[in-house]
Amino acid sequence: METLLPLSLYSQTGHLLLVLLLLLAGFTGFSGVVNLFRSTPFLPRTTTVLFALTTIVFLGGFLWISWFHYQIYQLLPLELPEPFVQMLNRQLAAMNKGAEYGLPLYNSDAPPRYVLPLWLENGKYYFWFMCYSCMALIGHLRLNKHRFRAVLHILLIVQVAILYMKTDPYLEPLPQFFNEVGPWFTSPVQGYQRFGLFMKLYPKMIFYYNAHYMWFHPPLLFLSYACITMTFVSSVFMLIKRDLDIERLGYDYAKLGYFLLTLGMLLGYPWALKAWGPNWWWDPKICSSIMMWAIYSTYLHTRLYANKPAMWYFSSILGIVCFFAMIFTFLTSFFFPGEHSFVG
Repeated sequence: METLLPLSLYSQTGHLLLVLLLLLAGFTGFSGVVNLFRSTPFLPRTTTVLFALTTIVFLGGFLWISWFHYQIYQLLPLELPEPFVQMLNRQLAAMNKGAEYGLPLYNSDAPPRYVLPLWLENGKYYFWFMCYSCMALIGHLRLNKHRFRAVLHILLIVQVAILYMKTDPYLEPLPQFFNEVGPWFTSPVQGYQRFGLFMKLYPKMIFYYNAHYMWFHPPLLFLSYACITMTFVSSVFMLIKRDLDIERLGYDYAKLGYFLLTLGMLLGYPWALKAWGPNWWWDPKICSSIMMWAIYSTYLHTRLYANKPAMWYFSSILGIVCFFAMIFTFLTSFFFPGEHSFVG
């Protein structure tokens, strides 16, 4: 694939961006640890600048991922030899007659291209943590409370460290995708074997990689995860001290996160019908997502009665439980087999 795509340029530049991100987040996290144990703020202006720079580098890295995905779109079309085009279109037309969702016919003048979502494979972690960085920066600027800021900073370095050590989207770009499409572009497969390989790649391109829902369903969920993390931090502080400013911030993020989570789950419904048919309700990820949504709903309802005895603390505990329900929901994709299972 190196002869078709600028893989080395992408990996080397992306790694430099990630190292810079780690350094900035490291300094920010160090100030967070110091501030957590001080009664007065430690270098508040410097910390704010560092946090802002970290978020800017996050956004720059995301633009770099976008550039690479554009290169894939431009340079990796599924071009089928002309003698097979008519046979393919006849077969697709016959398949579409008995199918609720059909595959588009092949157009030789515009061969199908991959429009890969930016949160594919390890890109999902990058997008998730970038969303948290943006939301945490807003929370940092909104509340001048150094210990609250400190926890936001510490969570940021934890996420960046995970990104650097375990889920680097630049080190080995899109390994699952390239394992699937590599034989089409690099192996000498010809004739009917090539036609068979096309029939293997084309449905997944249409129903997964190029699906419109991939541009709405996953990012809405990851945005809601970032909101839940902000609510988690505020809920921890609510258990320690009754601070209305922190509580309002957490509640604002909870409302936004609940809206994003609900919308994301609803948009996943028609996609599931299209991609998997009707028999997908007992997928572990879907069941745990509904559980998380129910806990989230309960948290928002208890918040309406936060001024009543003990409800302040009960609401805080639910905000914390919701965060761990989110972690459990995400991990179900790795440990329980189902339609959402991640491989590798």
